[in-house]
Amino acid sequence: MIFGFLLLLFCHMGNAGWLEAVNPPTLTAKIELNDLNKVQHNLSEAKGKVVLINFWASWCPPCIEEMPSLIRLVEHMKTDDLQVLAVNVNENRNRVARIASKLGFNFPVLLDATKSVTKDWRITVYPSSFLIDKQGFLRFKAIGPVEWDSEESIAQVKQLLSEAYP
Repeated sequence: MIFGFLLLLFCHMGNAGWLEAVNPPTLTAKIELNDLNKVQHNLSEAKGKVVLINFWASWCPPCIEEMPSLIRLVEHMKTDDLQVLAVNVNENRNRVARIASKLGFNFPVLLDATKSVTKDWRITVYPSSFLIDKQGFLRFKAIGPVEWDSEESIAQVKQLLSEAYP
């Protein structure tokens, strides 16, 4: 009942989510998952990059509505220093691959078939997104959809990209 209400609420909100600063910045839970091509991705190997992690599901309308703005963010930023990872939660690989192809994803889609990573990250609402700085610290989080190519979101990503990395 509560889940249905939240889903309905997010459907009517459209892209009304926002990025909330995490103070103090915290270390993240690990992510070691395979993508649609069965290539393993390990979050700990992304040091020196800003990482945007988006937990999503194909049955979630706000998740699907948010994806074009993530695609546009990647196209706009045009930098190898930003890595976007879309973590699909507990869905069939073929279904996820069809949706990713149809929407034109330009970033890896990781499969959390057992929901182990989703549980480690304490995800209860989809979409949920996290911006991690070059040091591996969680700096911003968003519960619900975000317009990733908005001026505000781009400014926050650029802020993290501009920070020095030892």
